[in-house]
Amino acid sequence: MDHERPAAPRPADGYRHWQAVARAIGTDSDPMVRRRVRVALLATFTGDFLTELLPVAALAHRLQIRTPAVPFGQVEQALLDARSPLRDDPPDYVVLAGTATDLVPADFRPGDAATAKRLSDEAVARWTRLWDAAAETGAQAVQLGFAPPAVDPSGAAAWRSPGSVSALVRGVNQRLSEQAAGRVRFVDVERIAAEYGLARWSDARYWYRLRQPCALDATPWLAAAVVDAIAVDLGLTRRCVVVDLDDTLWGGVVGQDGLDGLQLGSGPVGEAYADFQRYLAGLASRGVVLAVCSKNDPELAERALAEVPGMILRREDFAAVSAGWEPKSRQLAGLARTLRLAPDALVFVDDNPAERAEVAAALPDVAVVDLPTAPSEYAAALAAVPGLAAGTGTADAGRSRSYAALAQAEALAAQHHDLGDYLRGLEMTATLGPVDAAALPRASELVGKTNQFNLTTRRRTQAELAAVIARTDTFAARLRLADRFADHGDVGLVVAVATGVEVEIDTLLLSCRVIGRTAERALVAAVGRWAVARGARRLVGRYVPTDRNALVRDAYLDLGFRLRDENPDGTRVFVHDLANGAPAASPYLKETVDAG
Repeated sequence: MDHERPAAPRPADGYRHWQAVARAIGTDSDPMVRRRVRVALLATFTGDFLTELLPVAALAHRLQIRTPAVPFGQVEQALLDARSPLRDDPPDYVVLAGTATDLVPADFRPGDAATAKRLSDEAVARWTRLWDAAAETGAQAVQLGFAPPAVDPSGAAAWRSPGSVSALVRGVNQRLSEQAAGRVRFVDVERIAAEYGLARWSDARYWYRLRQPCALDATPWLAAAVVDAIAVDLGLTRRCVVVDLDDTLWGGVVGQDGLDGLQLGSGPVGEAYADFQRYLAGLASRGVVLAVCSKNDPELAERALAEVPGMILRREDFAAVSAGWEPKSRQLAGLARTLRLAPDALVFVDDNPAERAEVAAALPDVAVVDLPTAPSEYAAALAAVPGLAAGTGTADAGRSRSYAALAQAEALAAQHHDLGDYLRGLEMTATLGPVDAAALPRASELVGKTNQFNLTTRRRTQAELAAVIARTDTFAARLRLADRFADHGDVGLVVAVATGVEVEIDTLLLSCRVIGRTAERALVAAVGRWAVARGARRLVGRYVPTDRNALVRDAYLDLGFRLRDENPDGTRVFVHDLANGAPAASPYLKETVDAG
């Protein structure tokens, strides 16, 4: 490209700054971009301001977003009219957006609880019907919640008054949020407006003149939230927060002040550090992995995590602890290897600006938090990291235990010189199950973010994946793996499609947490059994090279397939003759079945 890629702005930078960045974004291909998607905004209001800023919000996730133009107020027409351009050439995502005025007719009189209940039912029916219409096109829907009015005649009692517009908005948002689980991505606009400041969220001048519901400087906040939801759906999330210890988890330096001389839990400063630990604990409960990177004596660091008075976090909350005197960039690289995470999955939190600068220079893919000097502001600074606060909706609360189990498994491996003895010693159980509605969000997450053990790296939205799985000629299964150290949750996926006498494996992937455990054999054996039952003669596997999946170039050879073709681009096609039955399962896994 012939221009420098603009830096990702913060929502607080304001509309004018975001608009300038939008104008600076070129249309050339950007090698730094991880994914390219088309996003259509279907809104009952003027969406030009929001649409303009979506590509800017995408910079934080190294996404490239294209936004086909859709006239405002054409929501149903765009999705339901067979002649609509969106039906012929659907985007990857449709963002469904309305305002509180859509929920009430012009003659609605606040205080009428019975009418408000009916209007709530009608609103939920309308928008969920549009979710189904979006799915029929193959696009994934992102539903924006509704912002309540800044001024409500019920005043301070608005939320408690069943017939108020504010209560109606809250009820509709809650119902849509509940029904969105496993179907669409829901953006909680009510909470974003509250965070920004409800009194400033809208500007009546722009509403009456242009039908623009947000104040200009509020629009970047909404754009960032929309793109966060899309990035989460694509699996482009930060999954691990790595924290320093001294003056980050507590006030003071443990090597100088001693365990009892640190500030934590009492007094203004100690309370601030305790609240930051509570925020980290909340992230862990949503599946964000925690780790420690500290320049400290290793034994002292471990002791401090277990014994510092007032600790909210416990040693078991951290998947790994790296303490020593190496540069922190080297420690972080080692943590990434131990946890089998790419650097772009890490967020680094350290009070020392010099340490932050060293890591930022050596590991540019790591998100380095520009931590304020006051510990009372630490949580807000971390919450502002794109792709972290958004959450996945499918996060496994035991994910930290799963990553911690990697270190325990490595310790076990050190005790065994024979791979078979090591694998048997893990005492693994693989549970195969269908990719049903409950499992679909996690399956979509795996499709979006798995890179190393991913044979074809076919990226699909949740709606696209659901459409493929629903076909009668398709087999899909998820794999849950547990060992003696942890239950790792759903970590594998296979999708295969029957084509005449052949069954081709469309998608075969495993989370990096379980690479080398032979779990892929359980997935391929399951496909083989399904293919044999259908009367297929051959099982076909394809390897499509990327810059991150060289690890599995020969995976099908290891599974007993033979190479049939190899293309100049590196794509390899393998085949397994089913005359003698399906490929063998792993001898190191006890297999069970979850019927769903």
